[in-house]
Amino acid sequence: MLSEKQFCERTRVELRHLADQVLSLVTDRDVYLRWEKELVATSPQLRETHAFVDMVRGAYIDAMVFRALRLLEGSGSLSQVLARIAEYPQLRHDKVSDREFADDRTGLQQAATDLAQLQQPHFSHRERTLPALESVHRALNKALDAMSGNLQTYYWIVAEGHLDMDVKHDGDPLQGLRPA
Repeated sequence: MLSEKQFCERTRVELRHLADQVLSLVTDRDVYLRWEKELVATSPQLRETHAFVDMVRGAYIDAMVFRALRLLEGSGSLSQVLARIAEYPQLRHDKVSDREFADDRTGLQQAATDLAQLQQPHFSHRERTLPALESVHRALNKALDAMSGNLQTYYWIVAEGHLDMDVKHDGDPLQGLRPA
């Protein structure tokens, strides 16, 4: 077993790496939502049934669910990091109660279960509409928010520092897609 100091250093690096990946997902979500709101919703041609819009929606959901599940389950996942933090209860002392810690772990497991149940390729037009994808969007948003919140909390506990999970863009991510 590692000393507490060694464990904290190793876990800090793992959490930072996971945070970079989750921030990438959160940034992609932000770009996608802006695309839906600022381009698709304001364009009569795109609002109607449009094969390209359907393709982007399906590809976005399929890729995001896959990426989120990889960060929630399996090797190097946030759930595994929290399982290792459970082996060092003194780290959480006066910062997070056992109940809060258990709730955080359960929340991540539930987010993974919800996404796994909704994970399926979206091929047909009817599977790629906003109403058809609404439940997947909800589960995905819940998972991303849970991961972001947990990363910030447990980074603070392990590294005694702040983890910035705010989306930042260099310029307008939709530049070039707007009508002239």
